[in-house]
Amino acid sequence: MARQSRPLKTAFWDDDKVCHLSRDARLTLAGLITKMADDEGRFIATPVAVSGSLFPYDDLPPARVKKWLGEIEAEGMVCVYRVNGGTYGALTGWAKHQKPPHPTESTIPPPPEERS
Repeated sequence: MARQSRPLKTAFWDDDKVCHLSRDARLTLAGLITKMADDEGRFIATPVAVSGSLFPYDDLPPARVKKWLGEIEAEGMVCVYRVNGGTYGALTGWAKHQKPPHPTESTIPPPPEERS
């Protein structure tokens, strides 16, 4: 099922945290927001999954993509976590910035701080 397009707010490019990221980490974050994240802001956060989804025609070493994810995590914009052997990510502040009109429940487990 195709997901509706998710716009990137113009304020994204002026955000202090975003501006501290390298150019490639900014591009990765934009892709996580607009393409990879589900309606609850979660995504598979392995370097191979991110690279395959966002940069399918680039031959990127997994360590490079892991570095970009680390930059984004260090700025507090994503939480990378493991559940049952899987590596996932959750965009912090997702509910504040994204309001899907007909949200679909995530199939990805929530981060530890959201589990009860």
